[in-house]
Amino acid sequence: MSVPPEAFHAFLALCVVSAAAAVARAQFPEKRNGPVEGQAGKDAVWVPTPSVHLEEMLDLAHLTPRDYLVDLGSGDGRIVIAAAKRGARALGVEYNPDLIEVSRRTAALEGVAERATFVQGDLYEADISVATVVALFLMPDMLSKLSAQFLKLRPGTRIVTHRFAIDGWEANEIKRVDRDSPACTELLYVVPSRHAGEPTEPCADSLR
Repeated sequence: MSVPPEAFHAFLALCVVSAAAAVARAQFPEKRNGPVEGQAGKDAVWVPTPSVHLEEMLDLAHLTPRDYLVDLGSGDGRIVIAAAKRGARALGVEYNPDLIEVSRRTAALEGVAERATFVQGDLYEADISVATVVALFLMPDMLSKLSAQFLKLRPGTRIVTHRFAIDGWEANEIKRVDRDSPACTELLYVVPSRHAGEPTEPCADSLR
């Protein structure tokens, strides 16, 4: 089959352009859609709580369907959604709007959108007064900044943290999933806690 010279040259140019595009894609891969673990956030990089640990956190908090859980820095919503699956109402506060979108979409797919709510906002400014359980996976300095807000919570409110302790507070209970790894530690605090040298009795009724 004979091909006119003009057509051959056009075909050759198209091949060169396609090859160049393939090389460019190899050198500069397309940006992944959606949030990526380890990406920078307003106050810290996003590292999701491992599934096994978030379930341990909810167990440690003795979460029931009567509870209202608040997760500050809720990321992709996994703790809030897990709490909603247990019948509790839950609220996630997250600064990154992309993560909020992922959270809402996942909650809808899991069938818990009515109990799992997500709002975009600054975790330091969030109203957590409605919480009976507060779930946190935050760096120690962030927990320290929130400490004053924790003390304003209603007596009996449970605060459960993954990995990091609240400076100046004594945990009511500590659970280690892996005794050889400090990263596998969950801590429970009950408000009012034994804080700043002022011991108080834990509210046992809240743990039933």
